[in-house]
Amino acid sequence: MRKRNLYLNTITVEESLEKYLEILTPLLKRESEMVRADRSLGRITATAVFAKCCSPLFNAAAMDGIAVRAAHTVKASEGNPVLLQEGKDYIEVDTGDPVHLPYDAVIMAEDLLVEDEDHVKIIEPATVWQHVRPIGEDIVEGEMIIPGGHSVSPVDVGAIIAGGNREIEVVKIPKVAIIPTGTEIISTMDDTIADTIGTHGDEEVTEGNIIDSNSYMFHGMVKEAGGTAKIYPVTEDDYDKIKATVLEAVRESDVVIINAGSSAGREDYTVHILREIGEVVVHGVAIKPGKPIILAVVEGKPVIGLPGYPVSA
Repeated sequence: MRKRNLYLNTITVEESLEKYLEILTPLLKRESEMVRADRSLGRITATAVFAKCCSPLFNAAAMDGIAVRAAHTVKASEGNPVLLQEGKDYIEVDTGDPVHLPYDAVIMAEDLLVEDEDHVKIIEPATVWQHVRPIGEDIVEGEMIIPGGHSVSPVDVGAIIAGGNREIEVVKIPKVAIIPTGTEIISTMDDTIADTIGTHGDEEVTEGNIIDSNSYMFHGMVKEAGGTAKIYPVTEDDYDKIKATVLEAVRESDVVIINAGSSAGREDYTVHILREIGEVVVHGVAIKPGKPIILAVVEGKPVIGLPGYPVSA
């Protein structure tokens, strides 16, 4: 009788993760790349992003109306309207227009009493910088917009661009290899997912076959988490073939997922292969379903063995 791969000791999820990350953290290389600011949504910043300019770049009108010198309006009241002349006492402005000295306040169009084409009356004084957005009100040149290690949100994209950044440095998207294993596993999908590799087919299902569905579930989960995934062709239960595929995947990817072969079956080779080519940090976690999980490191990269049963996986 062929020896079964029994694992008698399991540890908690928290302990497993802590143990795994303790080994992985110093090994992982955080590679980065530059991307256009308008294409940075959802990316993780590799470094903090700082403003290259102020926003706004100038004192800007915050309302449609007229720019005035506040000192010339102090006597205005309902009982004593003040008459202002265009070009002498005020200039017309729209929201976003520059407000240059000597003008230092804006009166909204709704608060003006039009006397004729060149004159308006006001019945309330303006205060200095009333309805004026000062230079740097939103963002000051040199200040940090977002920190490193931050997931860029839609609001962040706007702030990054408003701060004069055309591109930012982000962490490279991790590449995850997905290796389905099992002589009984067949693929019924053709190459419809752009980032699958190798040969996938439309094999007919017969008794004894199991359709590979897990790979596509993992593919979706990786993409949801912000990575890219490659599904390898199904590898039969052959020690040397699985070993060769894992080594190939490790050299091509940042993370490797091996599906099936992690438990105590007679042809469950995964843990033996990983012990030969790397280090098995954890085999068996105290959760159900999912107990047979393998957490390993091969050539400085995380390699994870997942059980084949879909709910466990």
